[in-house]
Amino acid sequence: MKTRFIGRLLTAGAVGAFLLSGCGRRDEATVGTPANPLVVVLSPAHEPQGEPGALDYIKRHLEKETGLSVAVKVEQTPGGTINAFRAGLTDAGLVTLEEYLVAREEYGVHAELQVLRGDKLSEYQGAILTRAASEANTVADLAGKKFGFVGPYSVSGFTLPSVYLKKAGVKVVPDFSPTHEINLKKLINGEVFAAATYARQVSRFPGLKVLAVTGTIPNEPVIVRHSLRPETRKALAAAFLSLGAAPEGRRALAAVADITGFRPADEAVYKPLHEFIRSSGKTVYDLVPEGWDIYRLNQPYYPD
Repeated sequence: MKTRFIGRLLTAGAVGAFLLSGCGRRDEATVGTPANPLVVVLSPAHEPQGEPGALDYIKRHLEKETGLSVAVKVEQTPGGTINAFRAGLTDAGLVTLEEYLVAREEYGVHAELQVLRGDKLSEYQGAILTRAASEANTVADLAGKKFGFVGPYSVSGFTLPSVYLKKAGVKVVPDFSPTHEINLKKLINGEVFAAATYARQVSRFPGLKVLAVTGTIPNEPVIVRHSLRPETRKALAAAFLSLGAAPEGRRALAAVADITGFRPADEAVYKPLHEFIRSSGKTVYDLVPEGWDIYRLNQPYYPD
């Protein structure tokens, strides 16, 4: 039994979090001091691109606006992002939608803010795209064709289109790509007949057309641990909201998954999607790599 338990920890990628949990909970009275800084994590999907100083600027801005010592770090895996909240040693995070849904289920995190993109857009549409020159006019024309998915842990790249095609009674030949960019490249090169992604991609690639809209998806949140002091939570939210006030801040945000700003949010924003996932026969643990391992890791341990 002991070997199986240790193996489970290794599989979930949570050994570090497990060991840290033995060190005790945070000293709430000293959170935000140099010896016990406020910890903010970014998921792998939010690692800054093309702006070397983005992460440092975000840290300095959060410290200036909150008056607290802040540590900002990028996690290496979705599982690591979620498990960062396991021992109460992480205070806040900018995470993907999928990571949030699992972290909320397991660790009771709270959605404090929602990401905005473009002209204050808080949501986007999942879509099935095909080449503009394609003879396909409806999803029925995709039957038996090679179809590009992202994932299988992407809401817009896998979950929504899978449900959409199933309801339409259309069976396709699945082809998986690790990212939306690779998926679209395959579509453009003719390696797949159609592909699941965001509807706005057609503005980037004029040679593509939207065959179907699979659903509307809320942008991801900034989350906080449930036990973070209300005054600290309020100060941190205000600091994030003001990140785009200066040109340097706007450049830093743009480097983090094309973010243009944030708005206040709560769990109600994400409830419809959670209910849709459940109604489709899936659970939030199906949405991220290691999701079910995280679930099993947090179940009570009973010796044989």
